[in-house]
Amino acid sequence: MKSQVLKDYLVFLVPAFAVPLGLYLTDQTSSPTSLFKLGLLFPLFLLAMKGLAGFFPPENLRERSVARIAEYAILQGLVFAAFMSMFGGFMQPELQSSFLSTLRQFAFAAVPVSAFHFASALNTQKKLRAS
Repeated sequence: MKSQVLKDYLVFLVPAFAVPLGLYLTDQTSSPTSLFKLGLLFPLFLLAMKGLAGFFPPENLRERSVARIAEYAILQGLVFAAFMSMFGGFMQPELQSSFLSTLRQFAFAAVPVSAFHFASALNTQKKLRAS
């Protein structure tokens, strides 16, 4: 189980760092904001193909540990934040955001969504265990 989790993270995250780093090393004119957004594309593509719930089946919520609930909630928040970071700029293309403002938007999108999903999953798990 743990080796599969590690393998899943490696498949998703290694390209997310390797592709932007490779582009930066070959063409240093790319902005950090563009590289950050490019790094978000590969994991989003893979998640869209498999679906985040495929890694965390809803059937086992009753027995899921708090750490796994937190992991799922954080990943849900990160996926939401990645989509907001990627496509939020299309609504106001005249506003060129800096790398730090993009990271700030990413964090402000990820934290509340993750907290909501974590609290919601804990509440659902509590109800399932009570029944």
